[in-house]
Amino acid sequence: MDVCFCKNGYEFNVRCSCIIKDKKHENIILTNMRDVKDHEAFLLPGGRIEVLENLFDGIKREINEELGIELDYKLISVQENISKNKKFHMIEFVFYAEIDNFGLISSLDDGWDKFKIVAIKEIEKYDIRPKAVKKLVDKNTYDSISYNINYDWY
Repeated sequence: MDVCFCKNGYEFNVRCSCIIKDKKHENIILTNMRDVKDHEAFLLPGGRIEVLENLFDGIKREINEELGIELDYKLISVQENISKNKKFHMIEFVFYAEIDNFGLISSLDDGWDKFKIVAIKEIEKYDIRPKAVKKLVDKNTYDSISYNINYDWY
């Protein structure tokens, strides 16, 4: 059961996601944002935490379900995503991991999500939600945990 509740038209959930870079820090993987219909929009791979599941187990489960890989994860950021117009509030725990080779991923389309390998030097060309994630992607090291409040999820 996901950590998610809806009441009086409001939605709240807890999500974990991951910046997955190749060892050379040249590329990352993104997933499509299904709620945006008029153009391509992306977010980091991941998903909702389940009740009684800790964050590390959650990110391991989500990335394994979506991409079929196991990685070592480091918590790097908390993103609080709020849309007053959509009555939506989400706490997102962002992790970092490296992959030896994106060829290890068996499929970039799991039937629900579609994934895309993106060159980090071209990250500004993409609509990524929340936008604060672009700054996280550009970093070469993650020595502390950052926190952002974002109003640009939708």
